[in-house]
Amino acid sequence: MFIIFVVPLFTKLQAEKVSRRAHTNERGIQNIAKEYIAYTEKFDKSYATSQESLKRLNAYYNTDENIANWNIQNEHGSAEYGHNDMSDWTDEEFEKTLLPKSFYKRLHKEAEFIEPIPESLTAKKGESSSPFPDFFDWRDKNVITPVKAQGQCGSCWAFASTATVEAAWAIAHGEKRNLSEQTLLDCDLVDNACDGGDEDKAFRYIHRNGLANAVDLPYVAHRQNGCAVNDHWNTTRIKAAYFLHHDEDSIINWLVNFGPVNIGMAVIQPMRAYKGGVFTPSEYACKNEVIGLHALLITGYGTSKTGEKYWIVKNSWGNTWGVEHGYIYFARGINACGIEDEPIGILA
Repeated sequence: MFIIFVVPLFTKLQAEKVSRRAHTNERGIQNIAKEYIAYTEKFDKSYATSQESLKRLNAYYNTDENIANWNIQNEHGSAEYGHNDMSDWTDEEFEKTLLPKSFYKRLHKEAEFIEPIPESLTAKKGESSSPFPDFFDWRDKNVITPVKAQGQCGSCWAFASTATVEAAWAIAHGEKRNLSEQTLLDCDLVDNACDGGDEDKAFRYIHRNGLANAVDLPYVAHRQNGCAVNDHWNTTRIKAAYFLHHDEDSIINWLVNFGPVNIGMAVIQPMRAYKGGVFTPSEYACKNEVIGLHALLITGYGTSKTGEKYWIVKNSWGNTWGVEHGYIYFARGINACGIEDEPIGILA
């Protein structure tokens, strides 16, 4: 019965705009309708009204067209694109997950807590140590928590900061903790919750006050009325945070010897549907097609079979996005979209 309802909706969409796709005849519409039904079942989608259904169908259809075009154009390295839980979001809803472009390179200029890395931490441990390994990933050490989902809230800064602390704590203390991003949304009042924040203020708050456990203060994707954290709760603090030198070797040095690296970068639209391969955004796209900024966590690095160097990056767009339940292989060593501009390492 659902396909009988969906096909007329697709027909209505076709009447409202000229398609960029070739398969817009009745057979093509039915095929897309079947794919959409499969999508709603796979991702457990349900909508309260027919208006909402049409809105989501339209968003899915636009995403589907974009995915087809991005896979054909093949402009960003070996990256491949496909559907995920966000495929029925509008562009405006997706952009809510990002930080304003005005935040670009602001962190270094305004930081009060994060310090330049001391010389004692820039050299590899042991001058006679062997070269860095060809592949390294902290997930193999069982110190990385599962990928989480920030939803339609510009809280990537809180998720990236929390993920960095979770990893640093596990490395330093041998205990993996699932910490609360909501702590920063509710209690770090110098940042702006879903309207954006930065790692300097977040890490300063965590250093002074600590993060609650996620089970005590779960994520709700908005700032609640008041900070529920109290002195009786078990919180997790950090010792220090450092700006690393913004080059590949410095980031790898910290990764291998100390832990994952917190980074910020510019986002272009195709990253929304990334599904595999090495994402190598073009220099033109990084300059002219940026839709917002984003904070993430580098957990490792490697090289593809075709020689593409990449960072292994943990995201906060849920476990249906990207590869390996929420990760992206992002071009390494060329500072694509500013990913190597402001790397941060912390000690817990």
